[in-house]
Amino acid sequence: MPVTTSTSPWETAGQIARQGDSRVDLADPAAGLVRSGGDHLLGVDLRRPPAAGGLVDHWVRGSDLVAIYEPADPRRLRLTAMWRSLEPLGTAWELVVSSQTALVESDSAIAVRCDIAAGDSLMGRSDNGGIAWAPLPQGPLPSDAGCLLLRRGSEATFVAVHPAEPRRLVIHPDGDRLKLDCWLFSTTIEKGVLLRSRVLAAVGHAGDTAWAESLFAAFAASPPPLTT
Repeated sequence: MPVTTSTSPWETAGQIARQGDSRVDLADPAAGLVRSGGDHLLGVDLRRPPAAGGLVDHWVRGSDLVAIYEPADPRRLRLTAMWRSLEPLGTAWELVVSSQTALVESDSAIAVRCDIAAGDSLMGRSDNGGIAWAPLPQGPLPSDAGCLLLRRGSEATFVAVHPAEPRRLVIHPDGDRLKLDCWLFSTTIEKGVLLRSRVLAAVGHAGDTAWAESLFAAFAASPPPLTT
């Protein structure tokens, strides 16, 4: 049974968790955090049909919403997704994804997905703990792209993979929306090995980048999580 502590920003009812105007349906991890305006942040694509099942346990611990999945597919992965509310830093969340396999070796690739209304947007590269910004290219993102600032109206959404961890960002423009895949764990995973990676998502003002740069600096300097 899920347990919500008295100090947690998450409210849970069955497999649904809410924080402010955002909700997570733990039975549909690919949808991620669904915001009231229709944006989807930090979804975890398990690469299997929803009918195949997968959710085996979930709970809330302080600021963390944790779910464990065992997708019914040939990869035999056991995945832990932890959505961590970063309330003191504003409207922001960190997703920690951990992966193991019961096979001798398996394909480890997992995509963290976002679907965001976007207009004029920026791409960022990690630069000595900061961000070097550039206009979003028309074609594929370069291999060293580590974050995006997606702007529309007065609001912007910032998405970043931790700079110390391997990643590949792929964008899929769709009219006035942009779909972003943050591909993690590019190597084969072996039995007994635990892979872990982190993705940040935050909402702030479109008119400046200082808030995103401050969040990224704290994110880049944070130690790796030791437990899920």
